[in-house]
Parts: sequence; structure tokens; C-alpha cells
Amino acid sequence: MKFSVLAEAFERIEATTKRLEMMKYLVELLKATPPEIIDKVIYLTQGKLYPDYLGLPELGIADKLAMRSISMASGKPVSEVERAYKELGDLGSAAERLLAKRAQLAFFTQPLTVERVYATLDKIAKTTGPGSVDQKVKLLAGLLVDASPKEAKYIIRIVTGKLRLGVADMTVLDALAQAFT
Repeated sequence: MKFSVLAEAFERIEATTKRLEMMKYLVELLKATPPEIIDKVIYLTQGKLYPDYLGLPELGIADKLAMRSISMASGKPVSEVERAYKELGDLGSAAERLLAKRAQLAFFTQPLTVERVYATLDKIAKTTGPGSVDQKVKLLAGLLVDASPKEAKYIIRIVTGKLRLGVADMTVLDALAQAFT
């Protein structure tokens, strides 16, 4: 499943404050999701990688590290990323703006899939030890290089823990029930 489908659904969910509308968009998303990745889509929609009961570490990407990744992917200096962040108040929106006008587009970008994004985020979460910070920055920048501006917005929000969709756990459960009954 293309990550752009998920990003589009996130955008529609974010644009409404009505719980029933959110649920409608979630149900549509879940019905369009292949069964083998439904868990990944649910976790990403909640802004996490794993269920809470596993007690596994989350991503651990601070704003400063995300800024370095955005800088690397966009070709803009970190100071420009910081300026856009201060102006917009949201690092995801700053990434969207900066990547929309990136200096060069990679010639061999591959469309992002939910599976690839999830696998890369999982790798970021599990990367530890010496040099792990630089490795995390490079992994995230690699995703951003292939991402559309809208996809980058939501990837950054997921990794920084600021997805802000307004979707509660019960809304997700209700949407699952509606989608599969």
C-alpha cells in the first residue's frame, strides 16, 4: 500500500473535528488496507510503532535530530529548517514546505509504501550504541528524500511524536468494528 494513501487519509482526518467524520475516513482507510499490514496502519495512525503492552522503545527522535534529517533531505541549512519551524509552529509543516522546494530531486526515488516506512521507523527505534544518532538521522533522511512533501509532513510528525490527528483509541476500535463487520 502506498504511503501517500495513508498521508491523504491523515490529512482528511486532521481537517475535521467531527468524530463521526473522522471515523468515516478511518473506515475507508481500513477497508482499502491489505489485511497483512492492517496492524502497521493502525499503529501509525496512533503515532506509534508497537502496542503499549510490549513495552518496546518508541522512536526517540528529538526535534533537533528531525531538523538535521530535513536539512539533509532538502539540501537546506539547519538554520533555515529552524526558521520555518518557528514560523509555522509545526516541524511536519516545515518539512512539507522545505521539501516542496528542494534544490534537487533524486533521480531514482521510489514511491514510499507503508511497509517500507514502517520497516525504516522500526529500524530507527531499534538502533542503539555508538554512532546510532547519525544512523537514525541518515535513515530518516533516506525516507524524506523519497517522500512527497505531504508524506514528509506526516513522517516527521510520527517520528517526533506529534501526529495530532485527534483520533482516540476508542475511535480506532469503532472504525475497525465498522470496517470488518
